[in-house]
Amino acid sequence: MKAKRTILVVSIFIVSVLIYSCGESKKEQYKKLVKPHKEVLKESSHYTYYLPKDSSQIQSVFLIMDPHSQPNHVMDSLHEYADNNNLALLGLTEIKNGISNYQTIVKRDLGHFMRYKKLSKVKVFAMGFSGAARMALLYANKNRIDGLIIVGAGTNRQNQLPFPTALIAGTRDFNFLEQYYSPKNPKSFERNLIAIHYRGEHQWPPINILEDAMDFVINKGNIKSDLLAENFEAKSKEYLQNKNYYLAVKAMEAAYKLSINDSLEIRRKRFTKLIAQRKVKYYYLKLDKYISEEYERFGEMSNYLLHNDIQWWINQINYYDSKAASKRNLISADSYARTKAYLGILIYSRLNAAISGRGQFALIPKYLKIYEIIAPKNPDYFFFKGVYAYTQSSESDAIKYIKQAKEYGFTDDIKINKFFPREFVEKL
Repeated sequence: MKAKRTILVVSIFIVSVLIYSCGESKKEQYKKLVKPHKEVLKESSHYTYYLPKDSSQIQSVFLIMDPHSQPNHVMDSLHEYADNNNLALLGLTEIKNGISNYQTIVKRDLGHFMRYKKLSKVKVFAMGFSGAARMALLYANKNRIDGLIIVGAGTNRQNQLPFPTALIAGTRDFNFLEQYYSPKNPKSFERNLIAIHYRGEHQWPPINILEDAMDFVINKGNIKSDLLAENFEAKSKEYLQNKNYYLAVKAMEAAYKLSINDSLEIRRKRFTKLIAQRKVKYYYLKLDKYISEEYERFGEMSNYLLHNDIQWWINQINYYDSKAASKRNLISADSYARTKAYLGILIYSRLNAAISGRGQFALIPKYLKIYEIIAPKNPDYFFFKGVYAYTQSSESDAIKYIKQAKEYGFTDDIKINKFFPREFVEKL
């Protein structure tokens, strides 16, 4: 009797399970039968990183993007800053000029790093230089980000961005013109944006300049004290004493934009008073005049490239160099340095068009001679020289020049494969 009762209970249980499971999907049944798989992540070779000394207190991650896949070039100098600000640095080593899948790379590497280091609820910032700066900007426009630093590039005419943005360029870098705005421009009072400039070429800036920019984008969205603004105002006064009117204005602009509470209106008035000073106004009138003349030179340059011979260009480039070397008029000197940089960009563009069948092929020898004078160690110069040599049936010279391009830092393998057959590439 007891055995029959046991059989009845078991039968009822089995029927109940069967009835219940009929209402479940196969996927739900499988989940109950199989234990959840715990993801085991290994360290990635796609990126490099630095964690602050107290890695349990990480508050932010800063993405670093370099156009030549060398983020450590700047990252290694930011370790102390990262320690002091509880900041993780993430260098993306597969970002480089010429790629189109940078959005996928950034999402993959950032996502893996966040899971690998078990980071959550941290802010994400990004910085990039030159072509990588444009990639960082386009990534920031499509994804959640808390701040951006653009070095040696413009903002593609975007006047307002939804996150704190710092622009950096050397005053001898052509990209300075993409970032420049006068004190009269409304951008001077746009509190989410700052342009920080220094006397330099097209390169990553000195670390103190980069740290100022990082201070701005990190703290702008969460300002808790007036200390940072006080520091920038002190710098402004020091620059003014040394008659460095440009940097005095930029430092005071940063001080105003980082102010809080009652000090915000006080510093806005001080900033307005500074840019109204007679010597400061005269400086900017002079700067704007040189920039206007600079754009006129740019307009004439295309016509000169078509019609003027190489000797004329040798003389013209020597003239640019003499003006750029002036110690008496630094505004003019920087302007002519940018003119020469613009010529390099124009020559690159013309050569790129010519080898692609969209430009004047017959002018390539002249373009190459001009490029050699401007930038004799530029990897693009050797690449173009290699492509031209190959079209002239000189494979040995082409191999030599492409190898030199690689030695000087040319990394665009996609471009090499586009212009040369596989048999040629295998010989490199």
